[in-house]
Amino acid sequence: MSLTWRAVTRDDVPAVVAFTNLVGQRDGTGEVTTEQAVLEMFEAPRFDVATDVFTVWEGAELLGLGSVFCRDTLVDGRAMVSVEGAVHPDRRGRGLGSELLSRLETRALAMAAERFPGDPVRLRTSGGLPDSSAQRLLEDRGYRADNYFITMQVQLADWVDRGEEITTVRPDAEQLRATRDAHNDAFRDHRNFSPIPEDHWDFWGKSSTQRPEQSRVVVEGDRVLAYAIVGENEPGVSHVELVGTRREARGRGLARQVL
Repeated sequence: MSLTWRAVTRDDVPAVVAFTNLVGQRDGTGEVTTEQAVLEMFEAPRFDVATDVFTVWEGAELLGLGSVFCRDTLVDGRAMVSVEGAVHPDRRGRGLGSELLSRLETRALAMAAERFPGDPVRLRTSGGLPDSSAQRLLEDRGYRADNYFITMQVQLADWVDRGEEITTVRPDAEQLRATRDAHNDAFRDHRNFSPIPEDHWDFWGKSSTQRPEQSRVVVEGDRVLAYAIVGENEPGVSHVELVGTRREARGRGLARQVL
């Protein structure tokens, strides 16, 4: 049966969810999603699913999925564009990953040229776990490891409250909005960081996976000094999506308090 490359539609959402969760499980990355979270993608600011998402099908079976996202500001003088994609674990080794990456790169360069004409471009993607098929493909195409991420977890059944005095509060809507300014300040000198625009922050904050009731902030007046923002993509697993402290408030143990 021949392959069909096309944009994603809302009718594809169940297949996208099943594909994403299967890849996360088989590749060991732990990535999971839900139908509601995928549907929300269709409304993301400055992201057009008709041009920025790629799928490849064999009949009704989704074999590959990828997307392109461009930062809103230059990072170290370059347009930074993320290209993310995966191929069904049982259909690898047929050149689909290479073709998908080529299509993503072509769109990424076009997007960068539209938004930052004449500026140099930097492509960025996840290489998966060490020695993954994704890492090998990317290295063959000239990509090199830039930095590494470590995932840490704790079983709450085993966690013991240290009994420390804390000054954190559950953030209300206004404090959540103010957290964007705190985050942009806390990470302004962080490698590869660019400020999060207000519309992206509001969109992300309204996501079905966000858990403000589990999040905590430290405030002083109307300013957020430290924050831990929690999401829940997988039932029963709380993910600390953002944690940080304003530069002026560092050294006071506030990040430990919000955690």
